[in-house]
Amino acid sequence: MRILIEAHHPAHIHFWKFPVRELLGRGHDVLMIGRDRDVMYRLLKKYDWIPHIIPTQSSRNNRIPVLEFTRRQVAVARCIRKFKPTTVCSLMGSYAQTAGLAGIRNVIFTDSEFQHFNHRIAHPFATEIHTPYCFYKELGPKQIRYKGIHELAFLHPDHFQPDPSVLKKYPGLEPGRFVLVRLSAWNTMHDRHHMGVGEALAGFIGKAATTYRIVLSAEENRVPESLRQHVMSFAPEDFHQILSRAAFLLSEGASTAAEGACLGIPTVYINSTEPRGYLEMLEQGYGLVRGFQDAAAGIKATQRWIEELNEEERARLHASSQKMLENHIDVTDYVVKVLEGSNA
Repeated sequence: MRILIEAHHPAHIHFWKFPVRELLGRGHDVLMIGRDRDVMYRLLKKYDWIPHIIPTQSSRNNRIPVLEFTRRQVAVARCIRKFKPTTVCSLMGSYAQTAGLAGIRNVIFTDSEFQHFNHRIAHPFATEIHTPYCFYKELGPKQIRYKGIHELAFLHPDHFQPDPSVLKKYPGLEPGRFVLVRLSAWNTMHDRHHMGVGEALAGFIGKAATTYRIVLSAEENRVPESLRQHVMSFAPEDFHQILSRAAFLLSEGASTAAEGACLGIPTVYINSTEPRGYLEMLEQGYGLVRGFQDAAAGIKATQRWIEELNEEERARLHASSQKMLENHIDVTDYVVKVLEGSNA
């Protein structure tokens, strides 16, 4: 088989990296279309088994991306013409309409219910749309549900194990002695009129910093000058290792919140956009994450949870994360079977 993967966000590389390695090992031809971003270059260099090309990107403005959307479509069409794939696959399907128009099998994996516009423009061109079983939106007869979430394509214990040596690369980071704060860029069209922690962040950090080291990780380096002392730069391929050793996670990003939950890290998610089914499952089913649309309520809950953390609570979180893993599939295995056309 010849499989073309459209990946336009660095996080997509994490989802695809292990399925790609397995597909290559089974003798399939694979090509990934990356995006002109420094983090994506770094990850593709690290995961050097992923065959890829990165079309030149003329603009990094995602808020009104009409021109870049068109150029991306053209780039995907050119790859289809040259690579001649038997299957095109992507997360969300944003730029893979050409595959459907060309009569090529077009497989979409999506987990974000609130991407209404994207669903309207992409799903009519899909052959199959695979979603987690906890995805609460009905997408029609093309939808196929599976017992997993995206993050288990790379954080399932068959593929990820904490490596304590990674922290040695970052002086001052001690296991269980730092709080990781993940801020989103808020620069895409669907982010308009929404927010995360906002101005409440400074007060939270001022209080939490008396007990823990604060590590700020921000997309597009979106951090107020007064808080830049807490920003830590680290290699993107080390992010999940660092997360796995954190005492606590406060995240504006839904995917990062799910990652923390999968790793058994107490996690608060603050974001005013629509709920995600996978986060509701992790919260209501396992108590691994607590989500808030209101920043003030979220910060209050974060401060209270941090104060309540003790050995008993951490043991509960560990047991819950293990139960969650036992109840879900290895998503890498599922993705490979889907792309090979076997019964997943």
